Amino acid sequence: MTWLVPPGATRGWVVPETSWVQLLSTAQHLTVPPGWCTRSAFPHWVRGWAEYGLTDARLLYVVLDAVIRAEHGPRDDVSGAGR
Repeated sequence: MTWLVPPGATRGWVVPETSWVQLLSTAQHLTVPPGWCTRSAFPHWVRGWAEYGLTDARLLYVVLDAVIRAEHGPRDDVSGAGR
């Protein structure tokens, strides 16, 4: 799955390499399907992004952090970066 967040919103996030989460910088590129492509094509959007805007980066970090902790156990970093 791919989430789009504002540029720089992931600065300070701590994501272990073993989590399969990949953060892209503003210098990297991502090819995405058109906003209207929500069915039948692969890849496609679960819901059209144009209707809803960008993902709330703070909420996304909280959810990803919880999933990473559940899958990989406690993390060394307890700074709460990105929150």
